Amino acid sequence: MIQGILIFKFILNQTETGEFVPEFRPIKLVFNNQKFTEANYSELIVQNDIFGIFYQHTTGIVADKGVFSNFYSGRLKETSFQIMSYFRQETDGSQYITIAIFELDDELEIFLEIIKNMAESLNTIFETLVKINELQQISLLDKMISKFENEIKLAIFQIDRLSELDKIQKAAMIFHSKERLKILELLREKPISKKELKNELEKIKENPNVDVLLDPFLELNLIKRDWIKGKRDKQTGIIKNQGEYLFLTKDIFFVRIPNIELLNHLKEINHELYPKYEQKVVDFFSKYDPNTQSIEETKYLASILLNPDVYDFFVLMRSKYYPLDKIPNIFSEFADTEMILNDLKESNVITEIKDKSNRSWIFLLTDIKPLIFFPEYLLLKVREAYKNENKDERLSYEIAKKALDLLEVAYPEKVEF
Repeated sequence: MIQGILIFKFILNQTETGEFVPEFRPIKLVFNNQKFTEANYSELIVQNDIFGIFYQHTTGIVADKGVFSNFYSGRLKETSFQIMSYFRQETDGSQYITIAIFELDDELEIFLEIIKNMAESLNTIFETLVKINELQQISLLDKMISKFENEIKLAIFQIDRLSELDKIQKAAMIFHSKERLKILELLREKPISKKELKNELEKIKENPNVDVLLDPFLELNLIKRDWIKGKRDKQTGIIKNQGEYLFLTKDIFFVRIPNIELLNHLKEINHELYPKYEQKVVDFFSKYDPNTQSIEETKYLASILLNPDVYDFFVLMRSKYYPLDKIPNIFSEFADTEMILNDLKESNVITEIKDKSNRSWIFLLTDIKPLIFFPEYLLLKVREAYKNENKDERLSYEIAKKALDLLEVAYPEKVEF
């Protein structure tokens, strides 16, 4: 649960003796947890942590492959929360930090686009503040503060909606995260210890929360966890391969499929647009091959399911079709309906068809479905890893046997959506 989003301005106060006393002055604080107010926000985040975040931004430490970023995420040191922050410096030298505060078990990765969109909107307000200060139009300050509040409330609203995911959306989380894609990639090769997995994930992100990252895999019953006792080395006395191991027992893909239910319905009622709709579906799927679908395409399909407004519309269109001029008003007050429709049309998720009177109708061209299947390929890979000539990469007998036993048990299991 998001606790709140707070905006601060960095002020370098100078005393009469010439000493500088820096502070972060609150500009707008909006809380999603009624426990916190402007009077006690230090229970969420203290000044030392704000200075730490500011330092991360202004020293250039916050970077991805050497490219400076205005965004940062991490855990607070003095309170039990984690944050995503956005730093902004204006042309007049004024500096602002916007901090979104979350509980430790919240999944920050899926909220990044919301925070980025909020930041773009805030930039316009920050720029206006510079002009107000230059022209000394103090009367407009309250209006700007109100705009800050509206943008923050929009972001909190979107984050709250995205926090309650169904089973299909849980599956989409796997393909929306670099860390989870790495987990899937590693487990498709062989079982891996939790310790080794964490070491691999730290190459992507500092201090990854492995348990949180594993949640959707476990909820969908794609992996099993088991403790391996290990074996004592006779020469050194050291117990090797001991610890918790992770085993992939079901694999997953996201693919497009025809909307058979809607096709059958239109055929039964002899809808005048059925032939046109059927032809559009045939044209698309005659060229579509899920086996050659790029990871970028898969990530895009996952992103559709993780956008609350888009997902609500997508679910509705599975069994309905509407005239373009009478699209149901199911979107939130903050959503740009025209932009959503255009994006879905360009990506061939929905299609527009005109009837005899030249009226445009919207249909779902492609449904999106997670396909979960038995990873038969792992039977051979586990055997090969057990016989690996490289001792450091070789699977022990105990791990290899456990992997094959778990695969045998998991074979008849079904995952329903």
